[in-house]
Amino acid sequence: MMKAEAKGQDDAGRRFGWEKRLVCASPFNLGWTALLVAVLVYSSFLACAALNGVPVIVEREGNPVLDSDAWTALCMAFLWSSILCLGEYTRRSNLGEARSLIALGVPVNIGRLKTLEFGPRPAENRRAFLFGLAGALGGLVFYTQVYHPDGHPLRLSTITVTNIWFLVMTVVLFSRIFRSLSFARTDTAAFIRDLDHHVTIDLFDIQKLDGLGRIALRGALPWLVTGTIVLLLLLGQRSTELFVPLVLGLAASATIIFALPMLRVHRLIDAAKRTELVRLRREVGEAREIFEKRGDDADRAAIRLAALIAIETRVERAREWPLDLPTITRFVIYLALPLGSWLGGAIVERIVDLLF
Repeated sequence: MMKAEAKGQDDAGRRFGWEKRLVCASPFNLGWTALLVAVLVYSSFLACAALNGVPVIVEREGNPVLDSDAWTALCMAFLWSSILCLGEYTRRSNLGEARSLIALGVPVNIGRLKTLEFGPRPAENRRAFLFGLAGALGGLVFYTQVYHPDGHPLRLSTITVTNIWFLVMTVVLFSRIFRSLSFARTDTAAFIRDLDHHVTIDLFDIQKLDGLGRIALRGALPWLVTGTIVLLLLLGQRSTELFVPLVLGLAASATIIFALPMLRVHRLIDAAKRTELVRLRREVGEAREIFEKRGDDADRAAIRLAALIAIETRVERAREWPLDLPTITRFVIYLALPLGSWLGGAIVERIVDLLF
């Protein structure tokens, strides 16, 4: 009884972070909200730049281009846009996917469903808060190491509003990324536990598990997009070596979030397939022996033998990954995002050249 009451209190304390609450409060859809976030963040930089007389457009080799500060701020605006809105898109889509899986008879852990619908538990929010503090410290270190060579030193005697803008944005972005890492770690672990203890493999209906692949892929999407924008950020930096661990860390997070659940489902399907094939081949052997004896039971054995061979063939051809063609196509497109970021950077530079 006491355990049930404690569990009810724990569920009652579920809540989303301020980021999701902010996006949910927007009167616009996610696309327009993402654009609005990017515009507001970049406008705040332009206001700071105007106060300090920082140029936004400069000439480089006779061509007008965005100043490195302006380019960095633009990428940060995109980061905020993707972090806020992609996370909410992922949550809404996965909630719908989970309900579809339940309708198909695939068990979904009620705790994970509540997390998608009502938010993480208090313990998960507290853990994310600690991760956020660690991220803020990492952002402060990153700022002093990366931006210092580019003219953004932390000196109280000469600090400007623009310096403060970059400092605050860097620290808060790092804090937000680390918070997301905490939630992703918890969610991925719960996802894998669900697969081990709740998923039943039906080798004749593997396609009903395809939703698991789509959920895993959506979990990786925000990390891939964030890594892509960080790569785009490199176009405006003169010291880039310290960005490498950040990009690798984001890529590793995306890979783990997608690959671990998929490998687990693959192993479950493969184990079920091997077990079923061993059983079928044993029965095929027994039916064949009866058929070859040409006794009274040979005719019945022939029918059973043909049916067993047909079932064996179908089981043998059953795919071993919960990924349909559209999901595989999306995965390839997501992998192409880094290339698109460099192309997008070239397009932005070309637009600036045409305008000025």
